[in-house]
Amino acid sequence: MTIISAIPGGSGDAYARLVDGLRLEFGCADVRALAERIFDAEKVEFHWEARVRERYLGQHFPDDFGDEDAGEDLSRMAILSFVAGRWHTGVCLVDGDGCATDLLWLRSFEQRDDAAEAFARAR
Repeated sequence: MTIISAIPGGSGDAYARLVDGLRLEFGCADVRALAERIFDAEKVEFHWEARVRERYLGQHFPDDFGDEDAGEDLSRMAILSFVAGRWHTGVCLVDGDGCATDLLWLRSFEQRDDAAEAFARAR
């Protein structure tokens, strides 16, 4: 079994590396639909790992106190990332181990300056 990782370390964007890895794995060029499904399922990880900037926004306190995960220590983090050829700004929840667990919101931009402006305004 081959594992395809979205963790940065190579050149280029993580989505492009995902597509290239799937092409190598399956030996065909038409893997876009599969790549989109994987990307949608792992969106928070792609954006968290591809972040170029982050900013702590404060502690996250869930609204539903009956939730079993309510005691988990979560931080709200604004992120600026470059994935799939576009710039993105969003806010995600990060656990005490530094792993993103949820993406609260995400906006996409063609230009880095527009995304950086949204990142500066993120609350």
